[in-house]
Amino acid sequence: MSSAAPALPWWKTVFVFGPHAGSHRVAVRAGISVVVPLVTVWALGHVEWSLYAAFGSFAALYGRNVRYRHRFLMQLSAAVVLVGAVVLGVVVAGMPSHEWWIVGIGAAWATLVAVLSDVFRWNPPGPLFGVFALCAVASVPPGPDSLLIAFVVSSGAAVVSLLVGGAGSVIVRRARADERVAASARPADAPSNPVARRRTRLLPDGDQRLAHAARFGVAAALAGGLSTALGIGHPYWAMIAAVVPLVAVRLSHSALRATHRIVGTFLGLILAAILLSAQPSGLAAIALVVALQIAAELFVTRNYGFALLFVTPLALVMIDVAHPTDTATLIVDRLVETALGTVVALLVAAATWAIWGRRDRASTSRSRGPLPATPTA
Repeated sequence: MSSAAPALPWWKTVFVFGPHAGSHRVAVRAGISVVVPLVTVWALGHVEWSLYAAFGSFAALYGRNVRYRHRFLMQLSAAVVLVGAVVLGVVVAGMPSHEWWIVGIGAAWATLVAVLSDVFRWNPPGPLFGVFALCAVASVPPGPDSLLIAFVVSSGAAVVSLLVGGAGSVIVRRARADERVAASARPADAPSNPVARRRTRLLPDGDQRLAHAARFGVAAALAGGLSTALGIGHPYWAMIAAVVPLVAVRLSHSALRATHRIVGTFLGLILAAILLSAQPSGLAAIALVVALQIAAELFVTRNYGFALLFVTPLALVMIDVAHPTDTATLIVDRLVETALGTVVALLVAAATWAIWGRRDRASTSRSRGPLPATPTA
């Protein structure tokens, strides 16, 4: 008789790598989707538009291994949200005292995008990229005609992502065969992402589902508000760090994701310091962004912490290309903001699960009713 494999100690799960599962195909799609719009804005002589282009191309990161039709619809919905985030970010950037507007509007946006993520069954789930796009763009001073430029550039990049995703499904027939095999090995209605599967199975319905989305906004508001009040630069990094662990449903999974965030960011900052010390610009910076994007997609579903080794310098290089900033300031702010946001996320996760757990126990107790009398011999 076979027995279940023993569960790994918590600290060992931090270092576990999942299966490759065709990550190279996703990485290639993401790389092409990023390089085309970035090279285009560089050729036009407007590298400051690269932030708009990069966030539009993030539509390619959705629907990793789902069938083409579902991937297209998922990427289309994500593209609309990302373009909206970029445009809204430009609007917020032009507001007086925009630092506090970033916190308030970013928190509300996090809640809305979390709801949309559930509705459209995004893979990866959650509002991370939508919040990142809005808050990062809102932190850069707008220029003349920035609103129209942001819309056109981000929309164009999103269209490129959709076209690349469609072309890949036609050219790489082996990918479709692999997806059919993978689909036959799981229930027809199960999402392909393991985090999404856990979320679908465990997340309560009704009001608690809305509460699950709302806690993204609460965490983003707390982290961004604390960072802004303390005068730390780039408060949106705290907001991003605050929403990442909340994608997981179980508290233990949130803690694991938070650990990945802290460890991966710390190691990624070391690599970022090395890369930024070379002061990359122009095509060299674009090549670096593309290489880091590809590397991140190769590992993001296998081990999130290891992927952050590449995601962290990717974010810093993107910001530095569009809006050059002192490297030491960038690195210190990123580290402090990540720690702050992660702590806030764990506190919110613990609080919400304590509330939900108490409600579940009360509901279970009511449903069981009085205990039956013990029969006598």
